[in-house]
Amino acid sequence: MRRYVRIVLAALLTVTGVLTLPPVSYVAAGGMVVNQSFEQGEDEVPYAWDLTGSPARVNTGPIYAGSWAAVIDEDGETLTQWIEGAEAVVNYEIWGWIYASGNVTGVITVDFWEGQEGRQLSATRMLFTGDTGGSYVQKIDTIEAPPGTTHLRISLLGTGWSDGDEVRFDEIGVWPPGGGFWDWLRERCFIATAAYGTETAPELDLLRDFRDQVLLENTAGTRFVHAYYELSPPVASFIAENDFVRAIVREVFVDPLVNLLQWSQGLWRA
Repeated sequence: MRRYVRIVLAALLTVTGVLTLPPVSYVAAGGMVVNQSFEQGEDEVPYAWDLTGSPARVNTGPIYAGSWAAVIDEDGETLTQWIEGAEAVVNYEIWGWIYASGNVTGVITVDFWEGQEGRQLSATRMLFTGDTGGSYVQKIDTIEAPPGTTHLRISLLGTGWSDGDEVRFDEIGVWPPGGGFWDWLRERCFIATAAYGTETAPELDLLRDFRDQVLLENTAGTRFVHAYYELSPPVASFIAENDFVRAIVREVFVDPLVNLLQWSQGLWRA
């Protein structure tokens, strides 16, 4: 019975598209995103990346999320992206999912610059892993941008190659700096937050709990949450700017869902 109720509620949440703030432990794509899942691009070239050698995006497994991943299978191949508008003297959370086979080590490098290809201000930080045993592993780091920072550079590569080795990357991203998070949220707030006009409404806590205890506990729910955080900001921005639309969304969609979750929380709460 409990499992059935969870499935029904998850379906309702999916249909209404009502979620709230990203959980602290869940590094969903959002904020200053480098490339969520290599979904954008033409042919084998991922959008916004500079390629050295012949790395490519591929639509064959293994893929962590979406339909595409980036693959490197030779020494000297890299994918590099410059991110403009990085803020100085704040911490950034950097993450990426890496698949590595054989002896190769998959590496994500991160450094801060004054100007694109101008003056490097920080030492290069590396997120890396060896053979991942046939699946992806996530690597996360928190890095402070030095004074004078204007750009962030991220590169994807492999080291320690032997014949037949391969590295794949998926879901590479950067979380907005802690000092600017609420400004970023107010500009691109999520749907339920926009509907209530505040990030502290008590109803949002219930929605967060359901997201964390039900949706993020299974693969399908996690992928939905991830897709939601990629697609919802423009919708939430429109809602937040129109009082009439905000009232309709809150009364027709959000409030009934909150009431349903309150009524059924004894069945889905951990």
